[in-house]
Amino acid sequence: MKKNQRDNILISFFKEREKYKKFAEYVVSLIRDDPSAPKENIHTILYRIKDETRLIEKIELENASSVIDIESITHKNFQERVGDIIGIRIICLRLSDILEVEAYLELLVDEKILQFIRKPDHKRSFVLPLDPGESAPKYINLQYSGYSSIHYQVRLGMNSDAFEDFKDIQIELQLRTILEEAWGEIDHKYRYVYSRIGDTIPEHIHSGFYNLSAYLQAAAMQAEHLCREVEAYRFSTPRRDKRKKEALVAPKYREKKASNGVAYRSKLPPPALQVVLEKTFGFKPSVRTLTYIFRRFDKLGYTQRSKSFFQKILTKKRIQEFISIYREILDMEPFKDIKNQNIDTINAINYILFDELEGSQVAKEGLKSTLQWRKNRLIS
Repeated sequence: MKKNQRDNILISFFKEREKYKKFAEYVVSLIRDDPSAPKENIHTILYRIKDETRLIEKIELENASSVIDIESITHKNFQERVGDIIGIRIICLRLSDILEVEAYLELLVDEKILQFIRKPDHKRSFVLPLDPGESAPKYINLQYSGYSSIHYQVRLGMNSDAFEDFKDIQIELQLRTILEEAWGEIDHKYRYVYSRIGDTIPEHIHSGFYNLSAYLQAAAMQAEHLCREVEAYRFSTPRRDKRKKEALVAPKYREKKASNGVAYRSKLPPPALQVVLEKTFGFKPSVRTLTYIFRRFDKLGYTQRSKSFFQKILTKKRIQEFISIYREILDMEPFKDIKNQNIDTINAINYILFDELEGSQVAKEGLKSTLQWRKNRLIS
């Protein structure tokens, strides 16, 4: 690459870098602060902006390997052509957590909050084609799986509430377990970096890293098995608390296939509650919102109650109180803007449940605090 071409790319990159950082922080907060996100399945969310040296190396490599009729990457088009300038990594503790987060991301796409440019790509991930916790059949090879992650290429969808400047920026989103993260970090620092700059590393060291990957893959499966054993023990133990007993009744599910072929099941409220919700709010909440509502009601042991029970909780008086506080804080009408309908519903449900459990004063102060936070976030 000629010096003037390199300089032009770097100047353009440096001018945009602060915007990349703000955008990455926005996407992290979008997931981290979303009450419907499966927070119990997410350990950490990290982001990084590509180093300028690696950016130039990647562009030079891409240009060198491009066929003749494809335009070279320049300072004018590098943002569209280099898809991993921004990297966001979601780290989970367990293999089954991966399925829950995959399901959540699919729901964000269904609602046009995110858009997949490239669907999930399993980079030799630890997530194997079997239900976590099952014994691996003989045909599954637990040898070296190498660099491990599930990779998505995404951008924001039409229903996101981000600034227009962010709408066309691409993100490489990685989803991995904490054991994959450990292997990836060790491998990157002590093997990959040196191999990339041309240093020769003996084959027995490469093999050692391959073996470490296989050990951690087996450890990830064992960890999932142990976690499931703990859960099975806890839920098989007799409970005196009536609410906890009711929570053991099998819920209704919406089943889909995750990207690795394993079925995951989004937990949905019982039909009686869904009917009351739709009548109360005047529209059908999204699957993501219904999944969140199920979790909230399930923790209270309410999911198996009757339609009349839900009607006694979701009263017109409580909805009107919610609307009044909403107008006071945000100076707008709730449930009207399609982009905010689901978060408005979640805020309303939380207010109603706090009112039911803790009383009116606590519920009102809690709602005011939540809505003020929303207002401050919109301003910033």
